Amino acid sequence: MATISGRVLDASERPVPLARVYFVSGPTALPDVAALTNEDGQFTLSAPCAGNYEISITADDFVSTTLRLTLKQGEQAAVVIRLERRSE
Repeated sequence: MATISGRVLDASERPVPLARVYFVSGPTALPDVAALTNEDGQFTLSAPCAGNYEISITADDFVSTTLRLTLKQGEQAAVVIRLERRSE
């Protein structure tokens, strides 16, 4: 098993609480499980095996983004994701 943990921030480096972080694809079938960021923008997802993963990040008033990662068995990947606010 591998772990993806990180923070979701806005363009001003402020945390984005309650952002939804979830797997889009991976090397095996993945459960429909999402992590919500806490008040500091932090989240953790558990990846069942090594391989290539795609995760998506969505939050109210922000443009969604996708991140691709290659994980090794037992790896603990740390990422920082920056979201842009939607234009109104």
